[in-house]
Amino acid sequence: MQTSYQGGSFISSADPAMLTAVAEVDDGCGLVLNPTGAHVNVRQLAGELAGHRLLLPLTVTASRQMRRQAEELSLLGDNVYVQVPVMTAGQFNTALIHDLLAEGVPLAVTGLATRQAVKRVLVQAVASQTPLLLMMSAATAYYDLIVSTALAHLFPTVQLVVGAPNQLAILRAQRLAVDGVNITADQLATAQEPVVGAACQL
Repeated sequence: MQTSYQGGSFISSADPAMLTAVAEVDDGCGLVLNPTGAHVNVRQLAGELAGHRLLLPLTVTASRQMRRQAEELSLLGDNVYVQVPVMTAGQFNTALIHDLLAEGVPLAVTGLATRQAVKRVLVQAVASQTPLLLMMSAATAYYDLIVSTALAHLFPTVQLVVGAPNQLAILRAQRLAVDGVNITADQLATAQEPVVGAACQL
């Protein structure tokens, strides 16, 4: 038996060259821009990667500033998803998430580790037709992941992306038919190679 990697790849990298290279290799991939590296011209990058989703994280923590920055980032292009943490300073950002979705700002909600947190976000997305990515933590318990996947599949505009620190986690995520797996650039080559005997039907 053998299986090969399936599903979207979300590459964590701040290097525009890396993002562009991955986009050229995998037309169906999503892209994560992590601002820990050198400063990049995000407007130019959004244009270069117009055919791919580009996730841009918020860099502020005050609620009013987060909303303003999210609205500004969304204006960079239709392919831009604003990365919003589910919690800031111990407080849920449910009102912010609801308001941005109502305004039509595509979001990637991060920091989700439990099915309860996923349900809380999905309640905010009930009446919205705005695209929403749910970014599950690699530390999520498998049962929470099963329930979260089932809940996300009830919403046509919602996609679930799962953190996967190793090959076993990638295979588990594939088995649940998640929409994407969050891997690092050095995992990409391994993930795309066939794995013999790892699973029979994904």
